[in-house]
Amino acid sequence: MWKKGGWVPAVLISSVLACAVFTLPVKAQGLDPPVYVYLTWARDDTAHSINVSWRTMERGYLGEVRYDTEPRGGNPEFYRYRAVGDPAVTPVRHEGLKGYVHHVELTGLKPDTVYYFIAGHPEHGWSGERAFRTAPERAKSFRFVIAGDSHSGADVRPYPEWPESRDNNTKLMAQQSPSFLLGLGDYVFYYDDQWEWEDWFEALDRYLVTPEGLMVPIIPTIGNHEIVYPEPTDYSPEVDAWNYYARFNLPGNERWYALSWGPDLRIIVLDSEILDPRSEAWREQVVWLQSELEASKDYLWKVVIFHRRMVIGGTLEPRQEEWAFLFDKYRVDLVLSGHTHSYERSHPLDWTRAPGEIVQPGEGTIYIIAGGWGGPVSGRPPAWCTAAGPEGRFHHLVVDVSENGMLRLRAVDSEGDVFDEFSLQKEPSKGTTPGGSAAIVISIVTIAILAAGGAAFLLWKRLGRDERSRS
Repeated sequence: MWKKGGWVPAVLISSVLACAVFTLPVKAQGLDPPVYVYLTWARDDTAHSINVSWRTMERGYLGEVRYDTEPRGGNPEFYRYRAVGDPAVTPVRHEGLKGYVHHVELTGLKPDTVYYFIAGHPEHGWSGERAFRTAPERAKSFRFVIAGDSHSGADVRPYPEWPESRDNNTKLMAQQSPSFLLGLGDYVFYYDDQWEWEDWFEALDRYLVTPEGLMVPIIPTIGNHEIVYPEPTDYSPEVDAWNYYARFNLPGNERWYALSWGPDLRIIVLDSEILDPRSEAWREQVVWLQSELEASKDYLWKVVIFHRRMVIGGTLEPRQEEWAFLFDKYRVDLVLSGHTHSYERSHPLDWTRAPGEIVQPGEGTIYIIAGGWGGPVSGRPPAWCTAAGPEGRFHHLVVDVSENGMLRLRAVDSEGDVFDEFSLQKEPSKGTTPGGSAAIVISIVTIAILAAGGAAFLLWKRLGRDERSRS
């Protein structure tokens, strides 16, 4: 990606360094603390890492995060741990971007642990103290939320119900105390509208905080509104969607990636905005998807997200047929998308073994459209495969994953009322990450060897004592 290597970062870094040198003598002009803070992951390790991002107005400094497992009241001198940004990644500066975007990754964290932190720089100011919780390593019940299409409007911008429509949904999601948010794209209306980007992140910073005071990290996928209009058939991330890729620090190439939460859930993020299935980028993504699904086949739950719906009026989008056949092969449980500003849930479908038919729960994939975060909502007639909806109302989804092997999904409207729900039941996992059984076997064998060695040593000592007593 352009912010992680190549000619653009070299130019940007040199510009940032020149700016930093220029601003050193003018420190007296004032501080430049973060104007908002948000969380993502930059690697597939949610139990031991987190990425902290923020924006500054004027200073292109190399950001820091001070953090601890105990609250320290925001005093930078009291935090035991410190992380500094990678100059190959941060700060990010781009023509048209207001100020600088900072990314600092924290690694080596303890699983299932609450951390308190501040972000900023000792010479330019700090954020207030925030907190987050890392993922567990072992099986544990948890909750996450899903929402898409929060932008400010269409023909009329902003339309009268926005931003309250978006912010109310965000507050309701935070009240559920979720571990993370899956974002289904179309966060802003114009890809280069700096005001709406700033307003969106400010709203996350203000409202996406649980009653326990924990920030909710976001796992995003890109939507068509994050790309220049008219949209190219094979867009260039560094040219046509630079705002999205500058503001989010994500794993891999950042267009498609995967994350786990505990040993039970695998989340696969795809880029549906590559409109040419003959392009190199599309073929590369398909190859990656098959490899990822093969590597993730032992997860109890597999969830795939991307922006554009692939089941339209009961028919399968031709461009995404390969995806559907892979979802069938590897028994993906849920496929979540937005784009259409409504809620709709399909019956379980298997396009490979039973095209045009509804299959039994557990034998197919459930496709859900959840495009009601805050953009103007609409509806349309249901199709043969529709189990619920379409519902043209503001909404979000709440998913509970239990240790007993149950997944429960609820669709919640802007009044907090549940208007659709369903559950899936499987045999619970053994409580370790896929592939972890080998580690258990090794541990058992190791213990057995040590026990046998200990017994042999005790026997040797006893024989030695007997020999000495006879002599």
